Amino acid sequence: MKLRMTFFLFDTIGISLFTILGVQKTLDMGLSAHIAALMGIVSAVFGGVTRDILCNEVPIIFRKEVYATACMTGAISYWGFSSFLDQGLSMVLTVHLIIFIRIMAVKKKWSLPYV
Repeated sequence: MKLRMTFFLFDTIGISLFTILGVQKTLDMGLSAHIAALMGIVSAVFGGVTRDILCNEVPIIFRKEVYATACMTGAISYWGFSSFLDQGLSMVLTVHLIIFIRIMAVKKKWSLPYV
């Protein structure tokens, strides 16, 4: 159980950092905020998809779990924070926000509706 929680925390930290990196790199290239948010989500989520496929598991993004939604919220928040705050503070706030969303989603069993 401890090992599972450790993997969950490191995965959550990883998606938060890759979300920010994807958004920042795209904004640095001069692309729009919409494209930057998409790139942040893609760069965060597909690392986990690759990991799960290599481990012969169903990727987290294909389950009823708040994963890409946390990245989307973080990407939009990072863009918003960086508009009026220091870049370092924006990163710290966004990392904490994504981690908070993921932990609360697992603890409270939040999920997206199945269509």
